[in-house]
Amino acid sequence: MYKSNFIYLWSSFLVSSIGDWLYRLALPIIILQKTGSAYHAATVFGVSFISWVLFSLIGGSLADNFSKKKTLILGNFFAVFASLFLITVMSFPQLNFNLLYFTVFILASVDPLIHPSFQSIIPEIVINVQLVRANAMIQTIDNTLSIMGPLTGGMIVMLLGGVNALWIDTISFIVAIGILCLLPKQTESKRREHIIRKLWFDIVEGANYSFHQRVIFSGSMMFLFTNFALNMFEAKFIFYMTKTLNYPLVDATIAMSIGGVGALLAGALGTQVVSRFRAGTLLSSSTILAGLSTLLLLVSTSYVYIGVILGLISFFGTINVITYFTLRQRTVPKEILGRVVSVTRMISYASIPVGAWFGGLLLDLGEPMFMVIMIAGIIRTFAGIMAKLSPLGKEN
Repeated sequence: MYKSNFIYLWSSFLVSSIGDWLYRLALPIIILQKTGSAYHAATVFGVSFISWVLFSLIGGSLADNFSKKKTLILGNFFAVFASLFLITVMSFPQLNFNLLYFTVFILASVDPLIHPSFQSIIPEIVINVQLVRANAMIQTIDNTLSIMGPLTGGMIVMLLGGVNALWIDTISFIVAIGILCLLPKQTESKRREHIIRKLWFDIVEGANYSFHQRVIFSGSMMFLFTNFALNMFEAKFIFYMTKTLNYPLVDATIAMSIGGVGALLAGALGTQVVSRFRAGTLLSSSTILAGLSTLLLLVSTSYVYIGVILGLISFFGTINVITYFTLRQRTVPKEILGRVVSVTRMISYASIPVGAWFGGLLLDLGEPMFMVIMIAGIIRTFAGIMAKLSPLGKEN
């Protein structure tokens, strides 16, 4: 029973992740084709994460008070209509950026509202000894798509066009809904009838727990800095490869696919690695190594070399995520896990739009891309060193 239920959850995540890959590739490509603006491409990327700051806490309260299955289904249902609205906006000959930013924000709002339910439903359908394996399997989806997604997605975007590729994203939400319906029915909390009145108290309770658990809080602060650094570069990757280095889109997607190999290896080896080393050691060391690997991007501009270095960064980043997610699921009580997930996710994601905007601003002001990469690598390395010195670095 546990195994089949997790397969349903895993499958729904796989389908929606495929659609998300096409969305993430198609959106900046359409913007660059229509405007040639790295600033707008990066800003749209950053806007998609603002909703995490605004709605994460609400998503956590929903996860701890409502049926997580219903929350996941309704969230994907809402995403269908938001995606259709985005397709309409992107079909205009001349992009209206105010309307585009608003539409991207609406679609991106689904994730922070349902992610706490997704994370907190895992310990309910997976036995404790299988948590590391379950998290590794979830990460394997992202990791496999990191290889297949860029190349396959890039080809689909080139063959069908960016707007038509967005239709596949819409269909993925519909298929995910059908799979999620196969999950077992859940008993809802009695507090459900008072959700509006108790929402504020739920948020305060989750925030208090997260801030007073120094290990959990230190982890979210580590991700705050690493996400800032990562998205300084990641939000501009397509621009960097196609405009700065003048590679064709296919070479850019090949580099991304090579980078995905590292993440795939981390997903396959994650269970063994996480079980053999202290969580604190893994979290701090993997962050430091990811930062130092980022600096290696300054050595060469060969797209193959860039792909290999991205693979190193992805490997350490994936080990980092598996370790922290497992640590959080094992240490936080299930009745408050949804809210803790939302608080820590909100903190760690707060820097993503700022990092994407700051990297785009540097390029817009005429700073070379190597400056953006150098700053990103230094910040990420610093985050790992600080994590080593924090309570997180001492965690078993």
